[in-house]
Amino acid sequence: MENNSQVLLRAEAICKYFPGVKALDNVSFTLNRSEVHVLLGENGAGKSTLMKIFSGLYMVDAGSIWLEGQLVNIKNPKHSQELGISIIYQEFNLIPHLSVVQNMFLGHEPVDSYGFIDIRNMREKAREIMDFLKVDISLDAKINTLGIAHMQLVEVAKALTVNSRILIMDEPTATLSSKEINNLFETILKLKEKGVSIIYISHRLQEIKQIGDRVTVLRDGNTVGTHDVDKIELDELIHLMVGRKISQHRIRLVNTAVDEIVFAVDGLGQKPKLQNVNLHVRKGEIVALAGLVGAGRTELMHAVFGIDTYDTGKVVLRGKDITRNTPRKAIKAGMGLLPESRKENGLCLIQPIRENITHSGLKRITRFGILSLKKEREFAQTYIKQLNISCPGMNQTVKYLSGGNQQKVVLGKWLFTQCDFLIFDEPTRGIDVGARNEIYNLMNALAAEGVGILMVSSDLLEILTIADRVYVMREGTIAKELNGSLTTQEEIITYATGRKIE
Repeated sequence: MENNSQVLLRAEAICKYFPGVKALDNVSFTLNRSEVHVLLGENGAGKSTLMKIFSGLYMVDAGSIWLEGQLVNIKNPKHSQELGISIIYQEFNLIPHLSVVQNMFLGHEPVDSYGFIDIRNMREKAREIMDFLKVDISLDAKINTLGIAHMQLVEVAKALTVNSRILIMDEPTATLSSKEINNLFETILKLKEKGVSIIYISHRLQEIKQIGDRVTVLRDGNTVGTHDVDKIELDELIHLMVGRKISQHRIRLVNTAVDEIVFAVDGLGQKPKLQNVNLHVRKGEIVALAGLVGAGRTELMHAVFGIDTYDTGKVVLRGKDITRNTPRKAIKAGMGLLPESRKENGLCLIQPIRENITHSGLKRITRFGILSLKKEREFAQTYIKQLNISCPGMNQTVKYLSGGNQQKVVLGKWLFTQCDFLIFDEPTRGIDVGARNEIYNLMNALAAEGVGILMVSSDLLEILTIADRVYVMREGTIAKELNGSLTTQEEIITYATGRKIE
């Protein structure tokens, strides 16, 4: 039984409706003072909807919210902040052309006695927060020059500029390295000591035991239950989330690789980020690229796909030299890239599923320059069924799909182009445990058909789950090659940080 004097926030019988959808159905939730309350559930379970109600983006259709024993009606995001509630969204809320410090204080800039923005005071406060987070990012850097992981850290810093008593974190570690995650967890513990309560949403189940005090599970818009973290096992939580048994062990039980090398990089260099990178992927093989944020993994993927240029080296695909190619040439040669940010770089969000699946391979459905809508619909329906994309139909606008289903649409796009080699950059970022296993099984099936896969991942458990081999990157080069079925998290981290001297 909860001690009511410890309850800071209480939501009772919350309901929220959207056209044709009941997003939340009689949901109840409590947040105690100075606790980390983990919120779990598959994509579409209602987690983000509930958080958007707390942050003032959505109004409740039924139910009540109590803050420190007082009934409150959260009217808008500004009102939510005034009540002491801040949120770090999974999808970043940053202005690309503004600097880090400008984004941190946007809308609540400190002013001097004359009413002008006190830039010196603002920079001092920003530096204090960055030091508190142990983040080394220039305050003057423009957001559009930062990587995804650094953007995530700016979002955390931005939330700390407001004197919040409740901090909502939606997938804060999705793009962070193990070192940055540990720094974030240290920060969370410091915030707890200061009396801040945290609602923590994550699909990385191992984090629950590390940082959580209590956990609430949502499924299909309903509250399944609330438990003390130290009194429930992860397997039981998974069952509560998805209503079925999900394996948390190695999925890649059979190595389907053959001797034929489908993709190779020889001596690639891109000053100052990449130096003498050498790697290869065999036909039917899944190879992981591990390393800390900033090690050069995404830069390498962009270079070989033709998004960015490089200074030296050679790239070979199916025996054909594609050095200094362009994305168009890479696709034509049989390469596909599932990018780290699927919404920004992998999808046309305002277009339907069918157009997203077919737009990278229109030659397959055109004749004499005329598009066959019949063929487009047939192919779209085929991949929707094959990939088990949960949607009302092929005309559903992609932006309304869950993260897992959006990722499947990106995969469907590359399957339609009949690629022989696929790059997965953080393939399960922001995806729940059920959809995550579906992605792994799809990768397994592709490899069994002879597709070579190179996967960038910051999730070490993911690497151990699916990879045949692992290349560990450090400071822009390959530090070590490891056997995916025999290595450990500790060994990967050791080479990624440079602690082992050979």
